[in-house]
Amino acid sequence: MSAESNWYLIRTKIGKERWVRDQLKTTVTEVFLPMLRAKAPRWGRMAMGVGPLFPCYLFARFDLEARYFDVKYMAGVRGIVSAGVDPIAVPDAIVAEIRRRGVDDVVEIVEPPLDAGQRVTIVEGPFRGFEAIFDRYLSGAERVAILLSAVEANGLRVVLPAGAVARSR
Repeated sequence: MSAESNWYLIRTKIGKERWVRDQLKTTVTEVFLPMLRAKAPRWGRMAMGVGPLFPCYLFARFDLEARYFDVKYMAGVRGIVSAGVDPIAVPDAIVAEIRRRGVDDVVEIVEPPLDAGQRVTIVEGPFRGFEAIFDRYLSGAERVAILLSAVEANGLRVVLPAGAVARSR
């Protein structure tokens, strides 16, 4: 690794992070695309998925003088994050801290369990969109009991899969 080699933040075209990462591997010293594993709505249901932690961005370590044009004008790249015309070097400590928080470059944000009395929103199933009050977990964390808070329901207890409810924002 050259003494002039620093980390830089590369801005990519939408959805091209993985492709740019793979192309950069042949050009620069090191590439880091931190990923995030989280629940996200998919086809009307909440499902676990993995996507870029910072959509449209990835980190690359390279000698700016030697590789600037190779990186800046690579297909799929919009540019190198800069202050004016000068690319900004990202401190090693920032990249190290992001890496420390993940396993195999994948960060997982685990929401704490729901508490009794907490307001939730039903995100899937026939009651989708209804507000409810979390009652308790049933059979581990696989199923939950909630109290519908709709006027017509009058405190109706409903049992749903745990993935069918989300914290109300």
